[in-house]
Amino acid sequence: MSYEIDASEWLNTDTPLSLQALRGRVVLVSIFQMLCPGCVRNSLPQAKGLSAIFSRDDLAVIGLHSVFEHHHVMTPAALKVFASEYRLTFPVAIDRPAQTGPIPSTMSQWGVSGTPTLMIFDRDGELALRHLGHLDDLRLGAFLGQLIARRPWQAMMAVDQELSANGGSVCSF
Repeated sequence: MSYEIDASEWLNTDTPLSLQALRGRVVLVSIFQMLCPGCVRNSLPQAKGLSAIFSRDDLAVIGLHSVFEHHHVMTPAALKVFASEYRLTFPVAIDRPAQTGPIPSTMSQWGVSGTPTLMIFDRDGELALRHLGHLDDLRLGAFLGQLIARRPWQAMMAVDQELSANGGSVCSF
C-alpha cells in the first residue's frame, strides 16, 4: 500500500509535506482530533515532546487532524486557535473532508479506525507501526531509536558497494 497525506490545508509549514519527500527520515504521524480527550491528554504532548527531543534530520513529526465527528465545531479556524493555545509547533495537516460520509480522506485511505492513532514510517518510507490509542513513552522512544539507528536501504547498498569494491562488506544480502 502506498501512503500519502491528503490534506486540505497545512499549519506550521510554508509548504505541504509529503511522505515521499521525507524518505531518509523516520516519520511519525500523530492522527488526532482536537476534541478527543486521549489526543489532548496523551498523544499531542507526546508528539510535541518527540519533536523537541529528536533531530529533524532523523525524525519528522506530523500531526494529522482527522475529523470524523462533530464536524461543525472542529473547523480549520478552530484548529488554528487550538494549535496556538497548545503550542503545537510541528507541521499539522488537516485531513481532506470526505465528499460523502463522515470519515476524511487520509483516515479512510489508511484504514484508521479512531483517534489517537500513531503511524510510523521507517527511513525507506515503509509503514513500521500502526497503533490505536496511547503508546507508552519508553516503548515508543526505544522503537524510534531503533528505526533512527537503521540506515535507509539505498544508503546501506551504496556503502556496501563501496566497501565491496575495496574488499570489505557491511551488509549480507
